[in-house]
Amino acid sequence: MFIIGMTGGIGSGKSEALKIFKSLSIKVIDLDNISKEITERSHQAIQEIKLVFGDAIFDKDNQLDRKKLKEIIFSDKNKKINLEKILHPKIYEEVKKRLNALSHESYVVIDIPLLFETNQYTSLISRSLVIDCKENDQIERVKKRDGIDISVIQSIIDQQINRSSRIEKADDVVINDGSIENLEESIKLLHKKYLNLVAVK
Repeated sequence: MFIIGMTGGIGSGKSEALKIFKSLSIKVIDLDNISKEITERSHQAIQEIKLVFGDAIFDKDNQLDRKKLKEIIFSDKNKKINLEKILHPKIYEEVKKRLNALSHESYVVIDIPLLFETNQYTSLISRSLVIDCKENDQIERVKKRDGIDISVIQSIIDQQINRSSRIEKADDVVINDGSIENLEESIKLLHKKYLNLVAVK
């Protein structure tokens, strides 16, 4: 099975890239969405998170306050590690289930935010794709999208692999510093490339 592991810094435009792959009838797996699903439906994950972080990060309806949790984990590295220990194994098992169900597809794209930071998925993927942009663009996009403090955004960026190392490790790189149309054109070219690689395989 041909699997593209897509990654990039926060605010780089991975979500938009996923939408474009979907529009080309390519099946995608989004790790952030799986994480949200697990923390909404999994009693075990919720209980484990409560044990580590307490009730303060849950609202009156017992729903996880994701903004508050994000601010906590990116201001305390140990708490970030504790959360990853809870969620990463559960996410990985769900990814494998979904890949099994998509085994007949020409290729599949998995959005893996920490692809090069954890190396957890390197044995699963056929190629790596990085969506890249300048750090200033990352900060502006995330500030506009999530409404979180610049200091928190900067902390998130600092805890991710640096931009040059990410690009160096990638098989394919898309520079997302222009319009949506430019991003779409770049993804369409990659789509043709991936279909050709699948055909050769």
